[in-house]
Amino acid sequence: MLPIRILAIGAGGLQRALTHQFVHILNERGLYNGGIYIGQPRGGEKANAFNSQNGVYHVVSFDMGGIHDIQQISSVIGATTLSTESGREEFYDKTENSLDLILIGVTEAGIAKGELAMDVLDESLFRYYSHHGGDSSLCVINTDNLRNNGDVVRNIILKEYPRRSDEYTVWLETQVSFLNEMGDRLVPQVHAVPDEIKNAAQAQIKQTDELITYAEQMPASSLILEDLEDRLRVPFAELQEYGVIVKQTSIDAFHDWKLLLVNSVHVPGITHKGMLSGFDYVNEAASHSIFAPHLERLMSGYAKIVEADIPIEGKSAHDYTHEFIDRIRRVKDDNARINIIETVKLRERAADIVRSSNYANSTELFKSDFAYSFATVLRFLTPIEVSGDNYTGFSDTGSKYEIRDPNRTIQDILLGSFGTTLTDVESRLSKIFSNAALWSSQEPMSEKALSQNQDFCGRVAVYYHQLVNGKSCLEVLEVINSGVA
Repeated sequence: MLPIRILAIGAGGLQRALTHQFVHILNERGLYNGGIYIGQPRGGEKANAFNSQNGVYHVVSFDMGGIHDIQQISSVIGATTLSTESGREEFYDKTENSLDLILIGVTEAGIAKGELAMDVLDESLFRYYSHHGGDSSLCVINTDNLRNNGDVVRNIILKEYPRRSDEYTVWLETQVSFLNEMGDRLVPQVHAVPDEIKNAAQAQIKQTDELITYAEQMPASSLILEDLEDRLRVPFAELQEYGVIVKQTSIDAFHDWKLLLVNSVHVPGITHKGMLSGFDYVNEAASHSIFAPHLERLMSGYAKIVEADIPIEGKSAHDYTHEFIDRIRRVKDDNARINIIETVKLRERAADIVRSSNYANSTELFKSDFAYSFATVLRFLTPIEVSGDNYTGFSDTGSKYEIRDPNRTIQDILLGSFGTTLTDVESRLSKIFSNAALWSSQEPMSEKALSQNQDFCGRVAVYYHQLVNGKSCLEVLEVINSGVA
């Protein structure tokens, strides 16, 4: 059995189809000799499945044309639940091993002091230090795509959790590398995968696998890591043919491109418009005759701004973002899976466009496409009912849905907006756009607010007013599309 050298907090599909698969490939090639022990934060069904299957599962690469590849993965050697004290202790026991890496694979909502994943990380680091001392070293990777995600985790651990001792703090500051990371692979939920794909995969696998992971083929840039101290002992850099890059310099530009040119295709690009319009799946909305040309125009405008603001030599922002549009059209994925934690997503994926000095150089049509896209997310976040902490919205087709963004600031401001006047809308949106805390991940700064871009604010107000006064997303967009020269 492989020795435990990696702990993973989280048992989700992106981990299984990215870092865990890469560790498997490295082990197969004889470039590494280490296994992964998983802690499942909520529940225990995946942990139980890992244990009953001896850590073996399959990654099925597919698109709407069929299955491309099935790979059996055997990098995981055990798992436990983190939702019980005994399960957490079982996880902490593994810090006695000589570790290379701790992975955190939870969504943005779980990266905060007091959240289970961060509490477990804090305790795991201390247990590791207690077992191995101040001369040991370790890397931590957060595989969720927050900007500067390694720095975010580092700051939470160092600044928000209690200091255990001066010596321990020195170890965290000097011997633990919190690597900034950019990861990319589409991994839809199983229920969104076409039945014919699932049936064909099961026929080829010929054994019970409760952890089958369905994913697109590996993209051109799948994993970029910033290892400034050259401390990473898992040799991910050997997997360049899979789109893996490990750099000893900043990856800020790559991460910004990922957030602004890939993630923005989803939010604010297509998923909220699709769900409001009655489309369950991303590929259906992105290929729709009204949405499709709008999405291409929107991301072309993004590309011009991003390439001017954050150039990367030898790379085309337009090609990069349009490649992702093609990718989401080929894989059946669930709009509802993506529509969560909108406040953070808008901040990370749209606020920089609003604040860019190159916004003014954009075409009038892009400014309309962008403002409309932002307005549709706000329309999605507008509750029609609030009961305790349950916020409910309704779509253009009349169906109700849960609004799951845990930050209720925008939702509370927009409550009661349906049927209101343009003047009232402008007042509500002014509170949102002038609230610097919503639009900066750092200390609130007045210049970080979006309200300074009056052109953007005015356009969003007009479109949002239409969307809460009887106009559907498709109806408003048809008018915008009619302005194409």
